[in-house]
Amino acid sequence: MEPDHGRSADRLVTFTDAVVAIAITLLALPLADVPREFASGGLERVLEEGALPLLAFTISFFVIARLWWAHHRIFEHVVRWDGPLVVLTLAWLFTIVLLSPVTALTGVSPPGEEPGPLAIYIGLMTVSSALLSALAWHVRRRPALTDGHDADAGRRLAGSVETTVGFLLALVIGTAFPGINYFALFVLVLTGRLSRLVQRRRERRLNIR
Repeated sequence: MEPDHGRSADRLVTFTDAVVAIAITLLALPLADVPREFASGGLERVLEEGALPLLAFTISFFVIARLWWAHHRIFEHVVRWDGPLVVLTLAWLFTIVLLSPVTALTGVSPPGEEPGPLAIYIGLMTVSSALLSALAWHVRRRPALTDGHDADAGRRLAGSVETTVGFLLALVIGTAFPGINYFALFVLVLTGRLSRLVQRRRERRLNIR
C-alpha cells in the first residue's frame, strides 16, 4: 500500500516530537532556581523547599515520556492522516503542553493540605491518556491510514484503555486520600503488570489449543 504523499504522516509525527521535547524543556526550567537556593540557604533549604517541585518534575517527566512512547507506538504503522487524526493529536499535544504549568501549580501548596492542584494534575494526565485511547481506536477503525501491516492495533488499544483506567484510579485515590497524593500514580505500575500477566495467560491458552 503506497502512502499518499500529500497526506504523509511524517510531518505530523515530527511536529509532535518537537512539541513534546519543548514541553519537557519548559518542565525543567523551574529547577534552574535550585542552585540559587542551595547557595543562599544550603542543602537543608533545598530539601525543605525544593523536594516537592523536584518530585513533581520527576513524575511529570516520566509520565510525558510514557505518553509520548504510547503515541509513538500508535503511529508506528500510520502512513497518512485524516481530519480526526490531526484533531486528536493536536488536542493530545495541548494536554502535554499544559502539563508544565500544572506541574508548577502543584508546588504552590502541599497536596495533603489542598488536594485541588493534585486533582487538576492527575486529571490532566487522565484526559491526555484518554485522547491517546481515542487515537488508538481511530487508527484501528481506519486501517487505510496504516501501511497494512499493523497486527497489534487491538492490543495497543486495550493497553491504552487500561492506562487510562489506571490514571482514573490514581485520580480517585489521590483526591480521596490526600496523604497518598502523588504516590497514587504507582497504580499505573500495577495495571501494567496485570496487563502483561493477562497477555501471557492468553498466549499460553492459544499455544495449548
